[in-house]
Amino acid sequence: MDNYYLIKFILDRKYDELIQLNIFNFETIGFEVDDPIEKMEILKELPEWDIAEFDIKDENNISYGVYFEDSEKGLKEISKFLDFMNQNIEDFEYEKELIDNSNWEEEWKKSYKSFEIGKSILVKPSWEESRDTDRIIIEIDPKMAFGTGTHETTSMCMEYVEQMDMKDRDILDIGCGSGILSILSKKLNAKNVDACDIDQIAVDSTIENSNINNVEVNAFISDLFSNVEKKYDIIFANILAEILVKMLSETNEYLKEKGILILSGIIREKENLVLQALEENDFELIDKVYKNDWVLLSARRKNV
Repeated sequence: MDNYYLIKFILDRKYDELIQLNIFNFETIGFEVDDPIEKMEILKELPEWDIAEFDIKDENNISYGVYFEDSEKGLKEISKFLDFMNQNIEDFEYEKELIDNSNWEEEWKKSYKSFEIGKSILVKPSWEESRDTDRIIIEIDPKMAFGTGTHETTSMCMEYVEQMDMKDRDILDIGCGSGILSILSKKLNAKNVDACDIDQIAVDSTIENSNINNVEVNAFISDLFSNVEKKYDIIFANILAEILVKMLSETNEYLKEKGILILSGIIREKENLVLQALEENDFELIDKVYKNDWVLLSARRKNV
């Protein structure tokens, strides 16, 4: 499919939680957020000559882009999405465009630049020239998949994972998006990395990005554990809190005895929801990390 519909809109920051918590209720094929506060964090890591290319808007407003199929199904989802927005946001305004995938990628190339994460990671778009660095370089061609490292939930995971001993571990990355966490795991010497997502675009993107980085990641379609067949030392899940709660009821079957869970994508208001689910499923908390409005939780089985 070559064409896509893009719904663009700008909202006051107070609506961000509403968008982040509800966007997955609609069958989209892409979702992008242009948050000036997050962008300023990236700018701190950029060379001075790159900064001029960024357009920093009023930090109280966030720009969004939601992509839908150019099909009868896509048009129905657009209608549902716009009904939801009009019901929850007074005087909601938006722009609707019919675009093709190549144009979308070209727009990404104008704004997506190399940036550093944590103490040892450099995320670099595949079209940029290589630079001399001691950091672990992860090359990403984002396409239309989630998880390119710019959002707090992904960068938190990467910062947490870079401190872990990944050598010879079996890893599962649930909701893999662009594959960035899977690729990092392989570059930290994980033995086997499986990556799954409910979205075919994400699976294809993970395969392509792992090839760009010359690492082996087994990516496949799966609704949480529906197509998972093994046990793992570490399971990443950077997805919404409500989905994490559902996942935790099935996790024991796929986690090794001393395995570790790393859970992100949790907005602070939903933290207790996930903590309660961990307790109900006999997991104990190892660590908790906050970054702005988001929290990462790591856990393991009790009495191990």
